[in-house]
Amino acid sequence: MKKTILILIILIVVVGAGLTFYFLNQNKNSNSKETVNLPKLEEMTNTPESTTDLYVGDDFTIIRPKDWIQTQIQSTLVSFQNPNEKYQEGSAASKINFKSYIVVSFDNTQGKTFEEIAKLVKQQIQAVVPSVSFGSETDEMIDGQPAKIIEADLSQQDVDFKVLMAVIMKDDKYFTVSANTTAQKWTEYNEIFYDTFRSFKFKK
Repeated sequence: MKKTILILIILIVVVGAGLTFYFLNQNKNSNSKETVNLPKLEEMTNTPESTTDLYVGDDFTIIRPKDWIQTQIQSTLVSFQNPNEKYQEGSAASKINFKSYIVVSFDNTQGKTFEEIAKLVKQQIQAVVPSVSFGSETDEMIDGQPAKIIEADLSQQDVDFKVLMAVIMKDDKYFTVSANTTAQKWTEYNEIFYDTFRSFKFKK
């Protein structure tokens, strides 16, 4: 059974600039379970911007935020990043070169119900980062399919992060769209994140 995408997503939040799976092994040898070594920025590669904001994947489409660029983080389907985001020089977010981003991943339900999957999301995040704090949790329909939107807060490397996740299920697959930013930028991006989630559509 492959590593669940949910662990990957929360680790991506922690490192900010991008992540590859090698970290999963490195983290076991860390002095602290919640200390993360930043990968090099080159590990996230930018792809040329298309002429449209609509991303078309094998099983879905989604609209990336205006002026954000399409990027690729290993083991995710697609990601978008705001390259123009800036923080005060010398701030913790600036030191790790954090840029807010959105990632899309998927996994198989393996017979689990939607509520079981949503619960699994929180359990596995809590296992990786015990200090994570979950906020509001709302049920929605996205493209006619059940979806649960979950907010979470955590602190890493002196940065307060805000995480917004949409878990969307159809048939034997579920997709997780994770939007990640700092507490400082949360008000600015909150509506953008929800709009992006709601633009997710399954291909017929």
